[in-house]
Amino acid sequence: MITPSPWAGQPTKQRLLEHGVRLFAEKGFRETTVGEIEAAAGLEPRRGALYRHYPSKEALLEAALEQHLQNLTDAGASLDQLPGVDLRQQAITFGRWLLAELDREEAIMRILEQDGDRLPGVRDGFRERLVDPGYATIAELVRRWLGTASKTLGRASKTMDIDALSAVLLGGLINYRRSTWTFHVPPAGLDQERYLSGWADLCFAATGAPDRRVRSSRPR
Repeated sequence: MITPSPWAGQPTKQRLLEHGVRLFAEKGFRETTVGEIEAAAGLEPRRGALYRHYPSKEALLEAALEQHLQNLTDAGASLDQLPGVDLRQQAITFGRWLLAELDREEAIMRILEQDGDRLPGVRDGFRERLVDPGYATIAELVRRWLGTASKTLGRASKTMDIDALSAVLLGGLINYRRSTWTFHVPPAGLDQERYLSGWADLCFAATGAPDRRVRSSRPR
């Protein structure tokens, strides 16, 4: 029985991109050789296969980053797609979206952390397409929540630094995912849904917005 090649039907150029990204993320750009990329893509190493598609290792990295950049979800999580009246569900839906986007781009994020100085334009493009929309969305949610809580908070809701609060809240999600990547277990062993529930609690505690969850009336 003939076993089909794992690369059957996949263009050589795309194989080089995918395996280049994986090796750059695992070993670092400087430590990964052209021959290793070619071998990982099922090609004979050091015979010029990569250079027939890309003029250099740097060009392959730039092409890979540009491809991932174009695949990012446009404009992040649209507020129009979030639940309208359930503020808690808005928070959790946004949190799921951001964590899923980070998961999709884990390899690229690792490369940018290590070697983003080589491609500042592409690095900044990732920030503009993924990070900045995330901050903008959470800032708008904070404004919604503060508006809901304005009667309770009074002047405090008008003087709160929304940008700073948004950075703190978003940082909690990013740290949860990055810590999981680094240590291969989530912080405090918390699964994602439990963490998001706690994160939503933090959102409401910070903004004073009412949490409309149905609480159990049974004695504890």
